[in-house]
Amino acid sequence: MEKEFYEEFEDMEAGIDQKQALVEESKKVDEIEDFNEAVRFVNDLKKRWRKTGFGESLAEEKLREEFEANVEKVYEKQKALAQKVVDVKEALIKEAEKTSLSDDFKKATEKMTSLMDQWKVSGNAGKKTDDELWERFNAARQKFYDRKHANWENRAVQFENAKKVKEDLIEKAKSLQDSEEWQKTSAKYKELMDAWKAAGNAGREFDDDLWNAFNEARQKFYAKRNEFYEKLHAEHDEKYAEKQALVKEAKSIAGLQEYTREQTAMMKELSNKWKSIGFCGKDKEDEIWNEFRGVMDEYFAGLKSASEKRRANWRDHMAEIISRKEEQIANQKRQIKRLQDDMTGLVSEATVADLQDQVEDKEDFIKQLEQEIEDIEKKLAE
Repeated sequence: MEKEFYEEFEDMEAGIDQKQALVEESKKVDEIEDFNEAVRFVNDLKKRWRKTGFGESLAEEKLREEFEANVEKVYEKQKALAQKVVDVKEALIKEAEKTSLSDDFKKATEKMTSLMDQWKVSGNAGKKTDDELWERFNAARQKFYDRKHANWENRAVQFENAKKVKEDLIEKAKSLQDSEEWQKTSAKYKELMDAWKAAGNAGREFDDDLWNAFNEARQKFYAKRNEFYEKLHAEHDEKYAEKQALVKEAKSIAGLQEYTREQTAMMKELSNKWKSIGFCGKDKEDEIWNEFRGVMDEYFAGLKSASEKRRANWRDHMAEIISRKEEQIANQKRQIKRLQDDMTGLVSEATVADLQDQVEDKEDFIKQLEQEIEDIEKKLAE
């Protein structure tokens, strides 16, 4: 009975222990110098924190506040890094604006290309800020290229230059067409496409053939990428269906409102199965998890209430037993009193001895009852 009474608190204590361990681990965020690594570290901690469950105790609230304060440091670092990126890009804009006025188009083109390379690796300061800075930087570049194009006296030179640029872009596109780094390579293809558009016209004689060669490499990659994501989505759908089945099973168990040890073990096993299924896609994961978590919370809240009720009933039962034993003690004492009264004035030693034996038997019985009451009261005090 005692084991059943405390069994419900084991998961709660385990959750607090896990949170304390994660708080200690989160203190290490200051030791990570690489920002991307720090973000991955924090995201992993937050994911593991969510898995510890949700508690409303003061201890858990204090742990949560300490945990959030520690992980917030990585975002403060992000702000500082973003400001450094802004400073770098402001310097690049200033240099681009200066270069845009140069009449040495060859050197200025190399300079602009170098500035663009530096821009690409300068980092991210946030979409809005990056867009504003890029508009200024690109305006300086565009001003230069407009002046350069206007300065060209021979269109044939322009076509030849565009042809060479596009041939180089085709080779780069071909070198990426078998890549399986889907997001990274997609971003590179976008850059290549931007570069393709910026290269200009290579002339009617070559432009269509160049585009077909370039686009063929792109489409080969995109076809493989689409096939991968179709397969991934199918896997996500399958996992989602498995999790829907677990939700249905959990609802069936919770709906019985039979809070036995076997039923509780089945609910815990459903949680283990849930973890083993894995991620079912960002569009569905939160929705199905919230539904499953809600059923689990409903069941374990009922389990807690049922356990408290059983404990209260047990206490009432023990109190009744104590009361009956106390009545037995009082009755034995009354009988002892009558036996002692009967011994008064008796002459026969044998009769007195017999009555005395009865008194001693009843006194022994009283001690036994008192010991049983003491044992019960100890169990109630635990």
